[in-house]
Amino acid sequence: MIYTRAECLRTMRPSPTGRAGLHLVPVPSRSEAAPIADRWPTPPEAGIGNVDAAAALGQDPFKSPIRLWMERTGRRDLLQPVQIQHEGGAYWSQLLEPIVAAHYTLKTGRQVRRTHTTLQHPQYPWMVATVTREVVASPDIQLLECLCVGMNAAPLWAQGVPEYIRLRVMHLLAVTGLRAADVVVLLGGQDLQIYRIERDESGIAQLIQAERAFWRGVELDQAPPARDEAVQEP
Repeated sequence: MIYTRAECLRTMRPSPTGRAGLHLVPVPSRSEAAPIADRWPTPPEAGIGNVDAAAALGQDPFKSPIRLWMERTGRRDLLQPVQIQHEGGAYWSQLLEPIVAAHYTLKTGRQVRRTHTTLQHPQYPWMVATVTREVVASPDIQLLECLCVGMNAAPLWAQGVPEYIRLRVMHLLAVTGLRAADVVVLLGGQDLQIYRIERDESGIAQLIQAERAFWRGVELDQAPPARDEAVQEP
């Protein structure tokens, strides 16, 4: 018998590894919490990741909900390929992010550890997050997100952190159970800005509810309402 992508997702069961799960509970003091790198990692299986959160809610200026839905339901081959420039924004972002992290340490005095660990929410297994950097031994801030934004997308930051980035970080805090994250962004290659995003339980509850509705559409193979595909590049 051949199963569709949606049918496979509906029949998925949690992995019987017996490993302790990551729980969404009030966060203990930093001295009591285990470092992200020491927690049991979860493979990046099909689900909604932190970089997908805004697209699932229709708030991502660079990806529509329908595109994300097609990716998650095995229809990627039907999508118009994304034009990748060998030295485009993604290339320079990957190249400059370690430098941005180093300047964050220089400006704040906080040490940063690279982790690149993918975690899964125990209550909502379709909710995953990839932690790339952790702030070490800080009682106020635990995670760091480094971004490099080109001049064409810099206007999105005119009023502070754009909504699609805020949703990405809130998803990250929801999955990890941590208290706060700093976002350090290099705009146009010359303007470094740092923002603090703190855990908001009400906002997280709304985020989970909206993401759950999107994922239900993936499981049932029901497409979300279409909107025009974004044409901007980050």
